[in-house]
Amino acid sequence: MIIELGQCKDKKKIAKIDSHIAPPRLGECIWNGQVYVLKDDSIKNGGQNHRLKDPVVGVLRYSLFWQTIPFLDLLCIDEAYRNCGFGTKMMSKWEETMSIMGYKYVMTSTQADEDAWKFYEKLGYYKVGGFFPPEQEAEEWIYMKKLGE
Repeated sequence: MIIELGQCKDKKKIAKIDSHIAPPRLGECIWNGQVYVLKDDSIKNGGQNHRLKDPVVGVLRYSLFWQTIPFLDLLCIDEAYRNCGFGTKMMSKWEETMSIMGYKYVMTSTQADEDAWKFYEKLGYYKVGGFFPPEQEAEEWIYMKKLGE
């Protein structure tokens, strides 16, 4: 498995996993280096490994809250690859990169009625607030983490 910055050549594969934003905006995020991908670089077939053409099986996309704090907008792993530690590895890679870039904190959010908050809390994120977005039935919880802790 490989975790790397998404590239323009991966846009269609990324869009299959991340359909939450319009393709032109997704392209901007990729161009700006705000998308990481998880790629399964091999497949076992009869005991032999055959390289695939960089299949994207996970996407991590972020933006900047107030243009100063990295905010995780999306972490999505293909169902066949979930519960194998890849989400944790993608988060670790992202957090490490944000720290190297000089950021001291990172943020994310999740709906109160989803289980993702448990994942983020296990990674050291703590709830700092919440709100009810228009047309959303559950509260959106905001999480933060100080890097280097």
